[in-house]
Amino acid sequence: MDNFAYGSVARYLQLDRKKCCFPVNLAAHVCGQSYNHSEVGAAISWDDALQSGMRRFQHKFYNLFTCNCHLFVANCLNKIAYKGSVEWNVLNVAALVWFHGQWVDKMSVVRSFLPFLTVTCIGILMAGWSFLIGMAAFSALLIGWFIFTVYCFKGFVC
Repeated sequence: MDNFAYGSVARYLQLDRKKCCFPVNLAAHVCGQSYNHSEVGAAISWDDALQSGMRRFQHKFYNLFTCNCHLFVANCLNKIAYKGSVEWNVLNVAALVWFHGQWVDKMSVVRSFLPFLTVTCIGILMAGWSFLIGMAAFSALLIGWFIFTVYCFKGFVC
């Protein structure tokens, strides 16, 4: 544990156990989606969800855009039907952590934004404001591709 491919955790979200569904049998579902939850593979505890996710992802090749820690977390959230949903994906997880998460500490904020600000400042100094236009266009293409692959190639990339 704690040996992440892209560095240590910077933001986290403490999950509310009351918003999880841990059925011991098919009749014990509290999420309202018993059939879909069973199809995804319902977990009976936090540990069960994590171990099931680890078994699924232990031999997968991780990369920045498709098969990453966000997909692992989405898989675990689907197993526990967090907030009554079994439709979690990397975009939902990223939005959940971005809008509701907390920074680990002040240094996490610096570690997260300093590289971006450094590259942006150097780019503006070397290429002028056209660098920002190029960076914005490239970022828009990457984000568009990312959204397209998440929703159109669901389950195909990892």
